[in-house]
Amino acid sequence: MRESLRLLFCMDCDPHIFNLASILAHAYASGELESLQPTLMVMEGFERPFTYMGYYQDVDREVDLKNMEKYGVEIVRRWKLGYGNIFMDKVTGAWALVMPGGVFEKYFKDAGEAFDVLVGKVFLEVVKRLGVKEAYYAPPNDIRVPVGEGRSKKLCGTGVDIASGPRGHALYFNAFTNLRHPDPELPFKVLRVPLEKILEKGFTSPQEYFASIERDGGRIPSPGEFRDTIVSVIEETLKVNVEEGSLTPSEESIWEKYLDKLKSEDFKFRRSTRKFMESMPEGTRYGFAQIKYRKLVQASVAVDKEGTIRAVMLTGDFQVIPADGDEEIAQSLIGLKAWEYDKASKIVGELVKTRGYTIIGASPEEFIRPVFEAAQNALKQTEHGLH
Repeated sequence: MRESLRLLFCMDCDPHIFNLASILAHAYASGELESLQPTLMVMEGFERPFTYMGYYQDVDREVDLKNMEKYGVEIVRRWKLGYGNIFMDKVTGAWALVMPGGVFEKYFKDAGEAFDVLVGKVFLEVVKRLGVKEAYYAPPNDIRVPVGEGRSKKLCGTGVDIASGPRGHALYFNAFTNLRHPDPELPFKVLRVPLEKILEKGFTSPQEYFASIERDGGRIPSPGEFRDTIVSVIEETLKVNVEEGSLTPSEESIWEKYLDKLKSEDFKFRRSTRKFMESMPEGTRYGFAQIKYRKLVQASVAVDKEGTIRAVMLTGDFQVIPADGDEEIAQSLIGLKAWEYDKASKIVGELVKTRGYTIIGASPEEFIRPVFEAAQNALKQTEHGLH
């Protein structure tokens, strides 16, 4: 018997709705939600511009807060899902999928296989049918378009995670692409992405760097075409039936509860250099370091004059499964000396193995390397003026 997926569809959506799949997954895994219907969500355009920030990203390093306010661009942070910061607005097409344990295992044994199927097969086929014939899958989570001389531009971004809790597991996935060509200037006014980085990639202008179905597929999809194409490919690939539906009263209640959290300043600024520095222990020095592995890992640390690490904040566009594992990893480093990286590697390696953490974007040893570089940098600084 074929599995059924409920379809939730909207046009000109509230930006926060892109978090709905992860909210439902975590509410189900935790026991807040009694049942979870396998659901496909499709969004064609958002009613206002926003930056969709990763769960672990440092807000102060990712956006220009003054320009965000000046140009009316909202911060929307992902719920429990990492990866990079994305500028999205009325030209963006997005979709998401959520499935409880017992259902998603029929299709994906783990998050890595979910990427291969949902990105490498489903989404790739969707954009090809919409006209982007040259698109290709760039594991683990991108679809790109070649532009010659070894260069390529990003057409689609995606993320996947598995929520775990007392009730069990639930997988959620989200993805986006530009259906129409985006404003080439506004993203660079609000995101802290130096224009030089675009030029270093071999592009002559931001206009050339951005990819879209319109530009790279030769036309703008008609209203509802993005939805219909996704539904068709999902049905063919997963061998399921997709039927339009709506949220249940209990799901509506959960969504209203979590929407308040998503909009709160505490959540938007859950990773913030400014807030970290304001909370540093008395008499400590601040240090920062970052290393680009498969994903970017950044570390902010507070170190006392004896070289003891007193506080750690890990940020970047990585993903930790289960979510929030970075906090336990960071806590395990408190009390170590700035030069005890080898000792820390053993501690964290054992912790990751025992807890069953998966770090997407870096090995456990790589993941903590910036902490010790930041600690060494802190020792070179004068004592922090706030303390």
